[in-house]
Amino acid sequence: MKTKNSIFVILLFVSSLLYGQNDNPIRMSGSWMGRVTTKDFSMRVIFRFNYTNNSIRGYIDCPDQGLKDLRIDKVWITKDSIFADVSKSLNAGIIFKGLINPGDSVVDGVWGGNMALRLRPTNFVFTLKTNSTPKIKGYKIVNLIKSTPLKDQQLTGACWSYATTSFIETEAIRLGKEPIVLSPMFFVIPTYIDKAEKYIRMNGKMDFTEGDLTFSVLRAFKEYGAVPESVYSGKLNSAILHDHNDMNDSLLDKVKYYVSSGRGTMATQGYRKEIERILSNTLGKVPEKFIYQQKEYTPISFAREKIGINPDDYVEITSFSHHPYYSKFVLEIQSNWNNNSYLNLPLADFINVIDHALLNNYSVCWDGDIYEGYNDGFATLNDSIKNVTQQLRQTAFDNRTTEDVHNMHIIGLAENEKGNKYYIIKNSSDAKNCGGYMYMSKEYLLLKTISVMVNKNAIPSDILRKVGNL
Repeated sequence: MKTKNSIFVILLFVSSLLYGQNDNPIRMSGSWMGRVTTKDFSMRVIFRFNYTNNSIRGYIDCPDQGLKDLRIDKVWITKDSIFADVSKSLNAGIIFKGLINPGDSVVDGVWGGNMALRLRPTNFVFTLKTNSTPKIKGYKIVNLIKSTPLKDQQLTGACWSYATTSFIETEAIRLGKEPIVLSPMFFVIPTYIDKAEKYIRMNGKMDFTEGDLTFSVLRAFKEYGAVPESVYSGKLNSAILHDHNDMNDSLLDKVKYYVSSGRGTMATQGYRKEIERILSNTLGKVPEKFIYQQKEYTPISFAREKIGINPDDYVEITSFSHHPYYSKFVLEIQSNWNNNSYLNLPLADFINVIDHALLNNYSVCWDGDIYEGYNDGFATLNDSIKNVTQQLRQTAFDNRTTEDVHNMHIIGLAENEKGNKYYIIKNSSDAKNCGGYMYMSKEYLLLKTISVMVNKNAIPSDILRKVGNL
């Protein structure tokens, strides 16, 4: 997900874990649960603290909001007081401060600055739901495109790579290739290196986060190829989860250092190697050659022979009235650091492209907003919004109630008993109990989509005639 933590900000009205020095940190190891209650809401909060290597690391779970593994930047204990700081990750300062009562059985504290929160030790383990099948009771599948197994981005914001990798795998199947599970982390490395160079060249005047777009995966595929997940997982230890928080912090510190102190001394080759070193410390080194099914490949030869797609065959499409229709423009979103161009279509043509693609076995890569109506396996709008117009969509983009938050992969169409259309989604994030397969309503797609990526051949001929040369 581009920003699991952003959902946390919206839901809790506060703006997730690194390292902190502690007087006696081991006393807080384990899980602690409490409940925050106000006149407007009540929610359970779980703090999970782990003391290793002379430092304490912690995460927050909010079971009632469907949120898990929200990282705390810093935890420390001073005498009998504990503090949890999320200034860096959530821009919210100290989210919790509490007094550890004698016996280590109760912590009385304050959440978010003014809400009482009493914590007690707990053995409860919160697990988010993953929908393992695209079939949901009460819904009829109209068309389901053959795809690869579900992916889990774990504690990363690399939804853009996970969604696009699933899309590439599915396109390869459509082209007659055997199903292959690719490594999303393979595409993360060159993307981060290129983005770091751009940030330094722009003197820090651009976004530098782990969020990104489908364009970056296709660009990396075109330049560097692909490798199977079985060859390169992007983990130094297969038993642990993907967790890029420390790596992301190190990368940001490094590029800021080059911006602030590198005048007259910077060399592109030097800082690109330094960025690659930081990435390799977490993700490992990508193999230059590898064996797959008793044959030796390079990433380039593997992509050419086993995947076979042409990255130039794909286009990102959007629908906004502040630019001319049937032409391309550079979409003004933070993740578009490389100034990629999107094809702009009127809303009716926009949805027609998506439907035509899915009915003709072309899957669709999706980029959009999940701040509202996204919960328990569904993405739907409230009943008051029945007709999404071009103006309503434009207003939502202009006032930022529709933002570039998450990437997913659309692989089919379904309808409910009333004949209302839903889009079948493969999701790599389990936040809000939406892991695995989920259903998105047509109205939600029209209002909350930033853009979609499709094969150019999936665009109806009458629309292509209006566009001209893609």
